[in-house]
Amino acid sequence: MLLTKNKLIACAVFLGFTTQMSCTRKWEDHNKINNADLTQNLYQKIAADESLSKFTSYLQKTGYADTLQLNRTFTVWAPTNDALQTIDASLSGDDARLKKFVAHHIAHLSYYSDQLQSDTTRLPLIDGKYAIVKTSWFEEAPINIKDRPATNGVLHTITAAAAPVANCWDYIDSLMAGGNNMARFMKNYVRAERDTTNAIQIGINPLTGAPIYQKGTDTVIRNVFLNAVYDLSNEAKQYTVFIMNNTVWNNERAKLDTFYRTSSADTTYNLARIYTAKDMAIEGALAPDQLPDSVLTKFGVWVPINKSAIQAKYKTSNGYVYVMNYMNVELRQRFPPFIVQGENYSGTLNGSGSPIYLRTLNNPNNGQTFRDLYAYNHGVNKWHVRYRLFNVPTTAYRVYWATYNNRWNNTLNQRLAMGTSDNKTFAYRNVPYNVYNEEYLGDYPVSSFGNLDIFLVSADIAPSSSNQNQSALFLDYIRLEPVLK
Repeated sequence: MLLTKNKLIACAVFLGFTTQMSCTRKWEDHNKINNADLTQNLYQKIAADESLSKFTSYLQKTGYADTLQLNRTFTVWAPTNDALQTIDASLSGDDARLKKFVAHHIAHLSYYSDQLQSDTTRLPLIDGKYAIVKTSWFEEAPINIKDRPATNGVLHTITAAAAPVANCWDYIDSLMAGGNNMARFMKNYVRAERDTTNAIQIGINPLTGAPIYQKGTDTVIRNVFLNAVYDLSNEAKQYTVFIMNNTVWNNERAKLDTFYRTSSADTTYNLARIYTAKDMAIEGALAPDQLPDSVLTKFGVWVPINKSAIQAKYKTSNGYVYVMNYMNVELRQRFPPFIVQGENYSGTLNGSGSPIYLRTLNNPNNGQTFRDLYAYNHGVNKWHVRYRLFNVPTTAYRVYWATYNNRWNNTLNQRLAMGTSDNKTFAYRNVPYNVYNEEYLGDYPVSSFGNLDIFLVSADIAPSSSNQNQSALFLDYIRLEPVLK
């Protein structure tokens, strides 16, 4: 009986050992397959695949055969021979186009399908563009064989070609060539700006010690839209752009002409055009089925989008461009009120800020916290605090202020002066004790587009130690509400 038991134990041990040996052999066989895969670099692996012979010849012709043998890491989405039959026959005869085409199928670093952060990832390619890659798709091309390792990266095989497309800025260029006036303005509106990055220094100013640069080398020409709105040529980001047809562009621009009056007709015209165009691009790629009823621009303007007014649409390498045959942005969206907070002053009459206190208080009407400016004991007749508004459109403004005098129960007068400290548009007003309110001061017309100084001026009394409480200043905010017809 003991012998039989020992035999059973020995048999079980033997079976367990042989099973373990069998599993070990299978694991070793699995490793041998993987190790065999890692004896070839990406070019060798592609060249050894007969179904990729056409792409192999493209690699050789463009020089990327050498690139894919470097001791660096790449990912290649290689189109099959069948996939390449569908591309333009003239591609192989155009070296520049062929090189861009091949580069559009190669990325730095290794990207395995299970490493994608989501089902849709936008990856940078070595042609400078980006591709939308899903677990089983490379742009619009299905991936039929994925995750083939090589010594310097990973190979995926796709059953359709993925030719690079133009970016948003390139499409605007093509629209300009087609006669679109908005596109022409966006492309051609440039400005010279000082930039010493690549300037040639030819001396030093003996009085100031500042460098002297060769004339013209310290100035660069920059496109205003790219510089001030969005760089629509940036492949790393995505945009949605709305280009108006000529009729709509003229109508929308004409609505703004009166708001940007200057001494120069050309400057006025260009200002109206750039302020019309600036709200026609947003960050992010919105496909036609993703377009909302309105979009919010970086400048805080809500732009209504009428989908039925889309005259043409273009999927670009970094977003979408839509040509619109209708656009109507409300003036109240273009021209919101100016709110000047009392604590955000830019200067004082004598440059002294010592009489100024910036307070945090509770609004007695609603309990909400606010900050304000309180100035006391400045000792100067008609002492003032200066505020500056930038890029103020030409129109009339309804002017309000909000004050809270919670310190002095006496006659306390102050006024606003527009443009200059002695401007008499608005008379002195008493600031009542312990009352918080917004008060309408009157209308003020701005006749020329540009910056506007506003002065908070203290009482017109000879200062003394006994009347400082009568020449104090209080200000929560100033509000300029544009009058829009």
